[in-house]
Amino acid sequence: MRQSQAELDGLSDVIGSIYETVLDETLWPRTLQMICAYTGGQASRIYWRDASNGIGETVYSWGIDPEFIRLYREKFVTLNPTYPASIFIKPGEVFASSQLVAHDAFQTSRFFREWAAPQGFFDAAIFNIQRYEASAAAFTVIIGDHYGLVDERLRIRLRRLAPHIQRAALIRREIGRQEKRVRSLESALNQVEAAVFILGPDGVATWTNQSAQTLLARGDVVREGVQGLGLVDPAAQRLLRDALAGDVAEREVLLHTYPALIKMTDAEGTDWIAYLMLLEPNSSTKTAFEQVGRSARAALFIRRAEAVPSSGIEACAVLYGLTPGEVRVLHAAVQTHTVAEMALTLDISPNTVKKHLQAIFAKMGVSRRAAMIRAVLAARQ
Repeated sequence: MRQSQAELDGLSDVIGSIYETVLDETLWPRTLQMICAYTGGQASRIYWRDASNGIGETVYSWGIDPEFIRLYREKFVTLNPTYPASIFIKPGEVFASSQLVAHDAFQTSRFFREWAAPQGFFDAAIFNIQRYEASAAAFTVIIGDHYGLVDERLRIRLRRLAPHIQRAALIRREIGRQEKRVRSLESALNQVEAAVFILGPDGVATWTNQSAQTLLARGDVVREGVQGLGLVDPAAQRLLRDALAGDVAEREVLLHTYPALIKMTDAEGTDWIAYLMLLEPNSSTKTAFEQVGRSARAALFIRRAEAVPSSGIEACAVLYGLTPGEVRVLHAAVQTHTVAEMALTLDISPNTVKKHLQAIFAKMGVSRRAAMIRAVLAARQ
């Protein structure tokens, strides 16, 4: 699909704003507003939810009434029909609420009637930024009833932004861990756990922190060569070179985003991940990084990959092909004692709970709830 120059300029402005949040998180509401303008959304937020305890928090938002943010945190996390199935979706993969739950069923839910509909919300496009065993940080664009269901246009536009949002959020996490204790970007970069390389236009590292120097001395993850900094893993090196080869001043390159995470393995078989942030010309982020490393073209962060074990709920969902509705009931069955309590927690009828339990029993090959729970505990990886 050919993009007009105006659309490419708009995309460039949105991406530029996303990366400005790396050094100034107060810019997120403005950035979310720009993302909504680009995608056709009515509201947007970055939020976190945990399937182990039913807690959910909105970190940044635009277009959502603060009172409804409070209500979501205190009341509606577990009433959302997409919970907890949405937590288990691979980070970076864009999906719609209506892909997890049929929209007619979604519209009859208490979550829709009391939280979404009063705000004029109808559907949402979502992706997980990062996930852990039973929790995930996510990004969503919410659309109103005037838009209808999430369509391919919205999916395409959010897919273009997703790796940039992921990258900015993860790099912000690295820097933000130290920000409260230090006053300058260089001091913060010197204290982060990740190895940090500021790269010039030729791909040569113009500045490294202590963790980066230690990694260079090892030589089995990253090394310096005549053509600049290189990753030892051949596939990862190709991704890095392809990303650095694009000129961020050329609008068309924005349509061909590289992965948010570059994955690699060292000589001992340990997994590592890298986040590469290209620095746009004339941006305040580029100016800040150039005060640390001269002629900054990009910033590369490398750290050991965090292992994400599967929860028993997720493992059973995959192993036995459970539907999102069955996942909700299985999750509630592990935490709640009676069918009546499960129905109240999930805002569905006791008969619906029983039907889902019967389907789960059949798929898992058990006849009693106790055996089902033992299978969930045994499936945890």
